[in-house]
Amino acid sequence: MSDENQNGATGAKPKKQILLNAFDMFTVGHLSFGQWRNPKDRAKDKRRDLTYWTDLAKLLDKGGFVGLFLADTYGPYDT
Repeated sequence: MSDENQNGATGAKPKKQILLNAFDMFTVGHLSFGQWRNPKDRAKDKRRDLTYWTDLAKLLDKGGFVGLFLADTYGPYDT
């Protein structure tokens, strides 16, 4: 039996899914000022250490996230 017949016979709508996406920036401090004081903070390693990004990807995958948006900031903000 196809899904079309099963849903059409009962009139039920298919369940909607929530797709989770994460956001990160290639900067030391974005919205969490002062976190560099926290011993667990790894923001200073973003530019030099690939394991920061691979660990983040593994953590997001484990949590069911489907995407990671990486915002770029090549230079300092001028506003």
